[in-house]
Amino acid sequence: MSNKTYIVKYDYFILLSYLALVLFGLYMQLNISSVRPTMSFFFKQFLWFVISIGTMWFAFKVINLQKIRNFIFIFVLLTLALLVLVLIFGQGPNNTKRWLSIAGFNIQPSLIARIVLIFYFAHILEKRKQKISQTTPRGFIKYFFPLILMSALFFTLILMEKHLSILIILGLTLFSLLFLANIRFLTLILIVAILATSGWLVLSRGAEYRSKRMDIYAKYSLFHRLLDKNKEGEIEGEFQIKQSLISLACGKLFGTGADRGTGKLYFLPEAKTDYIYAIIGEEFGFLGALLVLLLYFTLFIRSFISSNRNKDLFLRFAGYGLALNIFLNALVNIGVSISALPSTGVTLPFISYGGTSLLVNSFSIGLLLNISSKRVAL
Repeated sequence: MSNKTYIVKYDYFILLSYLALVLFGLYMQLNISSVRPTMSFFFKQFLWFVISIGTMWFAFKVINLQKIRNFIFIFVLLTLALLVLVLIFGQGPNNTKRWLSIAGFNIQPSLIARIVLIFYFAHILEKRKQKISQTTPRGFIKYFFPLILMSALFFTLILMEKHLSILIILGLTLFSLLFLANIRFLTLILIVAILATSGWLVLSRGAEYRSKRMDIYAKYSLFHRLLDKNKEGEIEGEFQIKQSLISLACGKLFGTGADRGTGKLYFLPEAKTDYIYAIIGEEFGFLGALLVLLLYFTLFIRSFISSNRNKDLFLRFAGYGLALNIFLNALVNIGVSISALPSTGVTLPFISYGGTSLLVNSFSIGLLLNISSKRVAL
């Protein structure tokens, strides 16, 4: 008897939102590269775009998620190996080690780790669903210790890469999965307390550049302005956020247009990556920036709804995690650009320059389409 299936239905809004974002991202890379001495960044991104579209389609059409689940522990071990390798051979800015350089392309294992850990959480939460009602702090440790162990290993290795922003997004995503799985409230409160304490220790006792970022945030944060806690004087490293806010202010309602945008003219050194949303706000105005945000919101809502409709608990949790991972990533990047959050070094999904990010996020979209699909046997 044939095991082949045919897709009869899937969520078109997920696909259309993804295509709109990824095509707009390609345009933005062309736009920014056009004023640079070389177009190499655009050509590299275009190559990653082609590969990513194929990867998305493969994850959507070919992958059998239930069969993949059988190999989840192997994927966990391979990802841990990559995280160790990047600490030994990796490269990155400011004495960090975030990516492996292979044949001229940079591979970022921490981005892969996010997807693998989401699927591992979905696997364990579904496998031990009968024990969820017993997740007092002691019961959680007893029945869900594998989640604690793997989270500790992944988080420690990523922290050693000095990539705190990834940990924040991943931590919020995984905590949301525990909340959606109905883990007992007292246990969730204790987890929040542990994460908050750990975050405070990392920020206060960690690398000096993190404390400088918090000083910059204290000076430019919209919330600190409301609380009348502005800081005076120049702070080393404030140039990026200052120029980001200038670019956004210049855009006003309708934007300056691509031909009159100035932020990409080296005023924003990270225009193609961390602060690309500021370029969007300058050239397309508040309405253009709002439209991009609405596309991310549509992608998240449709992904969440389609995942919630899935009767398979494993796929439901995996869909929740993948949707949250992309959406929180976008919110953090946008929050940094408008000075609602301190600088983190997180790129904007589908739009910022970066091969691994585009590939991994496109793969996630393929998996979300896969989860949303209805299949019939041939």
